[in-house]
Amino acid sequence: MLAPTALAFVGDAVHTLYIRCKTVECGYGQYTLHQKTSKYVNAKAQAAVFDALIERNVFTDAELEIARRAKNAHLHSRAKAASPADYHKATAFESVIGYHELTGNGARRDELLSLAIKVFDETQQRKEDEQ
Repeated sequence: MLAPTALAFVGDAVHTLYIRCKTVECGYGQYTLHQKTSKYVNAKAQAAVFDALIERNVFTDAELEIARRAKNAHLHSRAKAASPADYHKATAFESVIGYHELTGNGARRDELLSLAIKVFDETQQRKEDEQ
């Protein structure tokens, strides 16, 4: 079994690539591509998605164990614009994605990534409606 930080390392890359591909599919211009992508690919957004997926009981027991190990792992780096708690939650989310990538479970990986976008968009829409 790989270390949680190794799973998160792969999961971060997979998540970023997935979001970038979805952004390109939407036909945004060159400048907008980075703006749209960075809205989803940051520790604070990933932590919010992780919390929402936990709240909705989306994760299996095995995924929860991977997330728990990752969330409690000793991390050697820190996010610049996120709290330590958010950074640990983002690492947990990325670890689950990395696990599915490395075990060849692309269907579940894509299901979680698609749901993550949906959940994040819903959260953002609620925030905008409240303002």
